Amino acid sequence: MGGTIRRRAALPLAAIILAASTLLAETPSLHRETVSLTVLHTSDLHGSVLPFDDARNRPADGSLAQVATLVREIRSRAKGPVLLLDSGDTIQGTPLEQLVHVRWKEPSPTIAAMNTMGYQAMAVGNHEFNFGLEILERARHQAHFPFLSANVVKADTGTPAFRPYTILEAGPVRVGVLGLTTPRVPGWEMPEHYRGLEFLPMDEAARHWVPVLRDREGCDLVIVLAHTGFERDPETGEPVGGGGENFGWRLSRVPGIDLLLTGHTHRNIPPRRLDGVIVSQPSARARRLTRIDLELVRRDGAWRIASFHGENLSVAGVAPDPAVARPAGPLHARVVAALDGPVGTVTAPMSVRGCRLADCAALDLIHAVQLDASRADLSLASLLTDRTPDLEPGPVPWRWVYALYVYPNTLVSVRLTGRQVVDILEHAARYYDGLDCSGADGCTVLTDPAVRHYNVDTVAGLSYRVDPLSPEGHRIRDVRFAGLPLDPHATFTLVCNNYRAAGGGGYPHLASAEVIWTSSTEMTDLIGDWLARHDPWNPVVDGNWWIAPTLSGEHPLPTSPEANRVTP
Repeated sequence: MGGTIRRRAALPLAAIILAASTLLAETPSLHRETVSLTVLHTSDLHGSVLPFDDARNRPADGSLAQVATLVREIRSRAKGPVLLLDSGDTIQGTPLEQLVHVRWKEPSPTIAAMNTMGYQAMAVGNHEFNFGLEILERARHQAHFPFLSANVVKADTGTPAFRPYTILEAGPVRVGVLGLTTPRVPGWEMPEHYRGLEFLPMDEAARHWVPVLRDREGCDLVIVLAHTGFERDPETGEPVGGGGENFGWRLSRVPGIDLLLTGHTHRNIPPRRLDGVIVSQPSARARRLTRIDLELVRRDGAWRIASFHGENLSVAGVAPDPAVARPAGPLHARVVAALDGPVGTVTAPMSVRGCRLADCAALDLIHAVQLDASRADLSLASLLTDRTPDLEPGPVPWRWVYALYVYPNTLVSVRLTGRQVVDILEHAARYYDGLDCSGADGCTVLTDPAVRHYNVDTVAGLSYRVDPLSPEGHRIRDVRFAGLPLDPHATFTLVCNNYRAAGGGGYPHLASAEVIWTSSTEMTDLIGDWLARHDPWNPVVDGNWWIAPTLSGEHPLPTSPEANRVTP
């Protein structure tokens, strides 16, 4: 009997041993080494070093100084190595950066802050090229971390113009970090700003370099820092446009990428899986910090992601880190003093509110400056931002000029026919997409949210009406030059900023038009010079364009700019 009992007891024991061995095989953490790794990511910092709004001269959330506080806290509590990375558009965007680094030719405050914080890599963004290669190179040499871009190559040799990747050792884990730049730079910048460079498709470059990181460099983890957004909605997969500049969806299909950290479109995309790749985007101007915590396990001789948790952390209410804020303080004081200085005076109140739905003094100021500088027949311009503060009668400070014109654009004049000018106006009129007359206070113009505000241009030097009820491509009516109907075959000189002249915004004809004049002076300086020469400035509106539907035949209602009362 005893033997029988022993045999029956042995069977459960064998089953227990088998079950335990199976559990160990299916649960790597019980018998295989694991590692925790935290990845922190910013993008589109645009010179936001301190929590201060220079345009409004007041404190504001969104700064590297606040991000630095979060980074310091995360490092102090992390279970493993912490990587700090950025996806570009760094050295442009605030008066602090533009005055100190560009105008005064001193080291970049943004790069100095990133050095202090211990950034380990940055992708090159399109705005890095805004001031030309000399200033970009000064920033690159100042940085204690590499500027990465695998798809920007030298035109004569085809070799990378920047380091394509860097290798980071995160404990036992070998991490390859690849940089990519949106290839639309030649469509936004003047040739001298990227002379000698070519920009390859981002997915093409990734398909070449990711295997290099995996096979030749033996990387366990591949992170792509991509200065680009998503051409398809990450949630639905539906196309959202911008396929010439945004490659996020296509990059997520490139084999071998573990993390795809994006930027460029300033979206808040918390970390998530997309086709097996962890993707994210941290908004812009240092308002959020992406945090991705990875648990890695060693399998088949290499480290693999077992699980992850990610979130985009807001800096709202976070105290600035003195290690970043203090060194920038004296620079900021100099910038504040420069911006407080008056450039001229204004005789009446001035606001940018409603300027895309009716002609306004702010737009007419930009047109006047462009026409004065170029002596062109026509001027093409947009209101770049809605954040320009109102002006009261009295001094016009330099900070208002920087708030009105937020990009470092220069001017270009081209030669166009009347027909081409109308095509350009039709492209801008895509923004006006119908009327809603259901309210008691009149009709409201409906607008297309897919058209970015800084791509809604107007033309000065002629008069015209926009009919929001007509089909796209047939909305521009009653175009007159010097009081006469516009001759479609006549030629005109038209001045616009260099972004438009290079094809920015998808405007037709401009990139291929004959260039007859260029300026190297930035628009902020041209506006300041004009205001100084026309002091005091009387902000009048010439009303050369207006929005009005055609109700029957060719008799629109209202019939004049002054009668236009469409609700903004």
